[in-house]
Amino acid sequence: MKYFFSFVLFTIVSMNSYAARMDCPIAKVLNIQIEGKKILYRQAGGAPWRTLGYLGNNDGTEERYAAILAAQTADKSVLVGYFVENYNCTLNNYSTAASIVRTY
Repeated sequence: MKYFFSFVLFTIVSMNSYAARMDCPIAKVLNIQIEGKKILYRQAGGAPWRTLGYLGNNDGTEERYAAILAAQTADKSVLVGYFVENYNCTLNNYSTAASIVRTY
């Protein structure tokens, strides 16, 4: 029983640290650039270039790319989030991949 409670506590702590996410402001996608395997995007409102992900990593990059491409085509806004607690949405990002895309 002691091990069960330890496992539950460890799981809760692990989930909380994994759940930390920074969402960048909701805006329309202006530009998409594919540079080798890296996909970059830029949103309206003077947003900097940010990395969406890397093709071929099997981490959902292709699905996120499809979502922002569809949103751009439909003139809809998107929210892009990063599983980095102190991610700065106001700076150019050429390395950290996004983890979530939500369309509006």
